[in-house]
This record gives sequence, C-alpha cells and structure tokens, in this order.
Amino acid sequence: MAKILIIDDEETLRITICELLSFVGHIVCEAEDGKDGLEKVREFKPDIILCDIMMPKLDGYGFMEEHRRSQYSNIPVIFLSAKIEKKDKKMGCSLGVKEFLKKPFVFGELKEIIEHHL
Repeated sequence: MAKILIIDDEETLRITICELLSFVGHIVCEAEDGKDGLEKVREFKPDIILCDIMMPKLDGYGFMEEHRRSQYSNIPVIFLSAKIEKKDKKMGCSLGVKEFLKKPFVFGELKEIIEHHL
C-alpha cells in the first residue's frame, strides 16, 4: 500500500481522512500546514500528498512553490479544498498540482484519484 501525507489545518477532517485511508491499508502521515508538510515530506517520503489550499503559516500555493523546487518534486500533489475556482485551478496547475478535489467530497472519489496517481 501507499504512503500518503495529508496536509490540512482542519484537524477533524485530517484525522477522518487518515483513519479512512488507514482502514483501506495505506500508511498515513499528517501535517497541520504547509510548513509542517514540507518537513514531513522529507521525513516520511510519501508516495502521494493531499494538500489543502487555505492554511495558516504556509498555504497550499506556498507549499507547492517550495515542493516543486525540492528533491521530492516528483511526488504528486492533489489539492483538497472548499475553494476551487477557475483561478485556483490555473494557479495550482502552474505549480504542478496533479488534481483538485472540492470539499466536501465522497471518500470513494478521493480513493479513486489516489489510485489513479499512484
């Protein structure tokens, strides 16, 4: 199974996603913002990253700017956010985001997207 990093400042949602992904056999790690996420990428070396856009300290865009310059830039990132407008998709795509999933979402959708990018 895959190693998945979840970066989201909404603790309840982050824990729920971790539990669901663990239940289906994935190894998960969590981070509460983009800054914490960058550290966890280096430590955990995930196969895929799920990242919120709007977070304190370092948002999803800032995370992507740093991530794409790192030695781990080959790890695919999927944005999970309540805020996904045309401009968000354009900005995310220019930074290398592989896919977008709008909150709230159905777990089956998330599972399908993860499997597609692994």
